[in-house]
Amino acid sequence: MSDKKKPYGTEPPLEATALNEKEQKMFNELRTMQKGNPMDATTSDDTVCRFVRGYAREKPDPVKVTKEKYEGMLKWRLENKIDDVILTNPPDWETYNKHYKHFIYGRDKLGRPVCYEQLGLLEPNDLVKFGVDKLELGHIRFMEELTKLKWQISQEKKTRIYKHVHVIDLNGFGWKHMGSKFYGTIKKIMGIDSSFYPETLQKLFILNSSMTFRGLWAIVSPWIHPLTRARIVMLGYDKAHNLKQMQEFIDLDQIPEYLGGKNKEPMVGICHMKFPDIDYSGEKAKWKSDSQDPRAIAERKAAEAPKEAAPEAPKAE
Repeated sequence: MSDKKKPYGTEPPLEATALNEKEQKMFNELRTMQKGNPMDATTSDDTVCRFVRGYAREKPDPVKVTKEKYEGMLKWRLENKIDDVILTNPPDWETYNKHYKHFIYGRDKLGRPVCYEQLGLLEPNDLVKFGVDKLELGHIRFMEELTKLKWQISQEKKTRIYKHVHVIDLNGFGWKHMGSKFYGTIKKIMGIDSSFYPETLQKLFILNSSMTFRGLWAIVSPWIHPLTRARIVMLGYDKAHNLKQMQEFIDLDQIPEYLGGKNKEPMVGICHMKFPDIDYSGEKAKWKSDSQDPRAIAERKAAEAPKEAAPEAPKAE
């Protein structure tokens, strides 16, 4: 029997495999531990699986780490009303799209979403003026759209999809991006992904990496989880070689033209994607009555729950 690795796209997504006995036990423990927590009720099984598998190798105590990380994520979502993000546009989102070139664009060979980030086009001074807080809100909206899209694909394909392929284009990256304010901002954004959206990356291609970037990479790479670092492919300026590397995971008709592909669709940022189970007709987006999203189901159950009667006022004597 040949040990040759099968080409990407010829086998089901790895995340689609059923939980093993150990993983299922951890999954059940997380759900039991948070029973009654409203944020657990609005969290999909796919997200719980990501935490179970994402922290399974943490030392010295993966069970303790997994429980702490999952509880921390639920707390963060509650305190920051993250469940509402997919229904509400963040402040100055159009300006965010102007400054931060980050797109969900096309699919890989397994139907996973592909993201493109034109990091070299970022102007550090513009980002600082725009404000780190608003950048974080814009990025959270991006991650919520990406997570929602994966859930939708999973429902359509009747499988589990929670990973994506990411392409960072560094064309234009230079010394102006080496300041502490810039990479400090990037560190904060990376921290959001690492803490609250773990186990989502299938592959990361970094294109047009210069010696300047590699110097920055030496600084930021320790912040990245070792398992994530193993999924990163650092590439130079050879466009043909870069395209060949990407084509192992993404078909040519899904790669944008500017990178040598054949996808001519416009690349748009956050707040342009529309989901079929969300009603956008009113002043504020809301869940449709037949949505199977856990957040929509929890909202309907809360609305249907009997209201507690207000205590009677004491009678006057």
